[in-house]
Amino acid sequence: MDILERSHLTIIREVAREGSLTAAGARLNVTQPALSHSIRKIEQQLGVKIWRREGRSLVLTQAGEWLLSLANRLLPQFELAESRLEQFANGGRGTLRIGMECHPCYQWLLKVVSPYLERWPKVDVDVRQKFQFGGIGALFSNEIDILVTPDPLYKPGLKFTPVFNYELVLAVGPEHPLRNAKFVLPEQLAEETLITYPVPSERLDIYTQFLQPAGIGPRQQKQIETTDIMLVMVAHGRGVAALPRWLVKEYATRFELYPVKLGKKGIAKQIFLGHRETDEDIKYLEDFIKFASETGK
Repeated sequence: MDILERSHLTIIREVAREGSLTAAGARLNVTQPALSHSIRKIEQQLGVKIWRREGRSLVLTQAGEWLLSLANRLLPQFELAESRLEQFANGGRGTLRIGMECHPCYQWLLKVVSPYLERWPKVDVDVRQKFQFGGIGALFSNEIDILVTPDPLYKPGLKFTPVFNYELVLAVGPEHPLRNAKFVLPEQLAEETLITYPVPSERLDIYTQFLQPAGIGPRQQKQIETTDIMLVMVAHGRGVAALPRWLVKEYATRFELYPVKLGKKGIAKQIFLGHRETDEDIKYLEDFIKFASETGK
């Protein structure tokens, strides 16, 4: 059996990602017939079937699934190594890959990224939201360089820096009876429609820190991906949403919104930037964290 090559893993990953030979060929800059030939050659070289046909689709065999798992672990390591070597060669040139585990943080991130790019003209920024293994896994597998999260998970080899303090509040519309309330209690949301981002409830602070400890749930939950649509719905009385106070105030200039404290004491939160300890000598990554900390104050 011939030695497994990096190109084999790249083809397996791209075919699995794109779902078709035509799309995978476009990503790899080869024609569909050329890619089909490469696939047959890989299977001949390795002496094992990697794909089987189901109608017009290619489905991975058990051996193929194992190789795909290997590709997802090894290829990011190769890509990171090449990126780092390029940075060493070019001095301060590279791409800072930022992973987001905080939907409403995009508005804050924009305020950081724009001036940061002016400070580092040879550095690009790539923002990613969906990860194969979750945010922490994406750091460990080198899919991303920085993770923006309100809920750090401390693991050996990772470091989290707090960069921004905020208060989680309930956003309500102009006709809502809680509009002028000093604070809201959990039982007051029992008959409400709660609008949230498409995130599991166990990762939403409105549930874990407010509703669930009181044994309360909303009458209905609606999941909406975009902040703008979410707040349009709130402003028109279609529900309420738990969001950072600064974000509600910022959008209040566009929509009529009112922030209400969650509980008598409120819910205080922080945004953290997580990164690998081994990357601390990368100047433009270090400067991004420092600049983000200064911007958040």
